[in-house]
Amino acid sequence: MADATIGRKTFMARLEALGHFFFYVALKLFGHAGGRVLLVPVVFVYVLCSRKIHRTTKHYLKRRFPDESGWTYWWLTYRNVLSFGQVLVDRGWLGLIQNATLDGECVEFDTLTELINEGKGLVLLTGHVGNWQSALAQLGGLPVTVHALMQYDQQAAAKHFFDLQSTAPPFEIIDADSEFGGMIEAAAALGRGEVVTIMGDRFVKGSSSIVDFLGDSVRIPNGAYQLASSVGAPVAILLAAKTGRKSYQLKIWDTFYPEYEKRDERDKMLLDCSTRYIKAIEEYLKLYPCQWYNFYYFWQQ
Repeated sequence: MADATIGRKTFMARLEALGHFFFYVALKLFGHAGGRVLLVPVVFVYVLCSRKIHRTTKHYLKRRFPDESGWTYWWLTYRNVLSFGQVLVDRGWLGLIQNATLDGECVEFDTLTELINEGKGLVLLTGHVGNWQSALAQLGGLPVTVHALMQYDQQAAAKHFFDLQSTAPPFEIIDADSEFGGMIEAAAALGRGEVVTIMGDRFVKGSSSIVDFLGDSVRIPNGAYQLASSVGAPVAILLAAKTGRKSYQLKIWDTFYPEYEKRDERDKMLLDCSTRYIKAIEEYLKLYPCQWYNFYYFWQQ
């Protein structure tokens, strides 16, 4: 039984890799438009034939759109998966095509530079929404080194845009799977006045807070706030949104300083920070409801 399970996983991994290969070929031969055109029938057939994707997306869609009918949920699932596919096309486009660019803006960019100029470092808190990874490509314009604390799997079928390039990424990678979760390296970077980006929406282990999200409780990791408070750095919630075929928007949704004076105030501080983060995500999803890419039962963490 175990061998059969391993064999099936290997087969599915190879099939996924083959699918990405065809998209990479389409991008090279026909450009960005070629990838987008190929995406439409592939996503339609996938959503039509896969029951699993509907079971996966319904946890979010029924909370975000509680009054819709069954057929509307089918259409929303299609839009959600298509939106995610378009983000992957953008990622492949940036990685494979020399001089490929996306048009975009960073709302309140001056706020970022002001926080950086304080010299305390800066935690950029992001999430699995919008075209966040493509937007990371634009952070090279900041006046200090940018570090991304992330789980980095070089063998994944869906390649990061920088894995597809022959040049180094515009930021330094801190491996979250390394010893102590990369927190020592991240704290050192903040101590030098640099920037560390962290995804704030997926709890794996460690300290966490339980907050309300779309009417139900979820568990949110506290690592970013613990890190910022340990060195006195501010936190900026920076979320990316795909706003057009080749355009995006980066926007700062909130800024704050995770601080507490007494030890017994620490848990309340962490809960307040997690609440501010999840409220920013809720406000984002009011504008971009189909750009939610946590494809699992998020409320069962």
